[in-house]
Order: sequence, then C-alpha cells, then structure tokens
Amino acid sequence: MLQAGLLEELRGFHQRYNQARVAENSQDYQHGIFQSIGFKEFHQFLTTEGQCSKEASNELLEEGIQALKLVTKRYARKQVKWIQNRFLRRPGQNVPPVYSLEGSDLSQWEEKVLEPAIQIVESFFQGRQPPVQPFVLERNPEEDKRRGCMCEPCGRLIIGDREWQAHVKSKAHLSQLKKLRHQPSLPQAPACRSGGTEMGSKPDSEGGGVGAQRI
Repeated sequence: MLQAGLLEELRGFHQRYNQARVAENSQDYQHGIFQSIGFKEFHQFLTTEGQCSKEASNELLEEGIQALKLVTKRYARKQVKWIQNRFLRRPGQNVPPVYSLEGSDLSQWEEKVLEPAIQIVESFFQGRQPPVQPFVLERNPEEDKRRGCMCEPCGRLIIGDREWQAHVKSKAHLSQLKKLRHQPSLPQAPACRSGGTEMGSKPDSEGGGVGAQRI
C-alpha cells in the first residue's frame, strides 16, 4: 500500500477533511470514513509532519506502519471468523459456496489467487461448475446433524449440533438474553436447553415428536 501511494493519499485526505478538525480539537476517528483502517493509525505522523525533526517524523511514520499492520491482521482474523460462523458452520441451501485460495506466497499471487478467483467468478456468471471445489469445514464425527435443540429465550428450534453452537454465539441470541436480563418483571433468562428427538425419529413415550424437549 505504501508503494502504491498510501502516504500521498493520507496527506491529501488529512489536508482536505481533517486538518481543520484537528486544529479545533474536534477530530473523530470513531464514525464515518475517519474510522477506516489506515488513517487514524497515522494521526501523530500527519499532525506533526513538518513541525518536528526528520528523525522524529520517520519514527512516527514507522509507528503508524506497525499499527496499520497490527489492525489489518486483527481485521483479517475477524473476517475469517465471521466467514466460518456465517457460512461454513451453517451449511444450507441459502449459504453460498466458499472457496479457499492459497495466498501465503506473494510470488505466486497471480497463479494461485488471481487466476483461480477470476475463473470462479466467470464460472458463476456463465452457469458452469468452477474448476475449484468449495471449501468444506470438516465435521466432528461425534456431532449430530439431526439433533434438535430448543432455545427457550429465542423460541427457536435449532437442528444440528454445529448449528446450535453457532446459534448460542450469534448476536441475535446474545441480544435476546441481554433484553431478558434487563426486564425485572421477567424471570432470569433461562439457559438454552438442548435435547429433542432426532429428525425422523419416533415420538417418545411422553408424546414428543420432532424437537420435543427432553428434560
């Protein structure tokens, strides 16, 4: 990014949109475009450039570069986790295929990443089978894909152990628990109760069926 002109872009953006804010001490790096990765990390460098020695300016620049690398790695890990939770751990008809490409060797970027990615996209638009197989997250052999788990706070029946684990970590579930905890007129939010009969299994002796709770 630095070789592609990142510093020139940062300087221009700072002069046009942020310099006056800094002078008024009203800069805000928590909202809008100002929270973008690659700008706020260079705040000290941009606001002191030309006002300190070249050595000090270079040190601030290096600090900004290292901070940029750190937050980029953190954001990449967050993206990978989101993809795993949203797509790979919740397979279904409405979930698009996910393709894994080897990008660790930059010298083979075009061969290993760019060309396969273009082929996958072209195959999608042309209605053909891509030359690369979608990535499939290996399942634990002990996982039960047909077990039903009833989430009482959300009022939902979740089918499959992996889907259940994804549900209890989801924002919707955690938000529902938070709402219940902050309503004094209601009892403490009950924990999700797993159990239930397997899909296609016979009703139990208590008359349960698919999704019946086992207490």
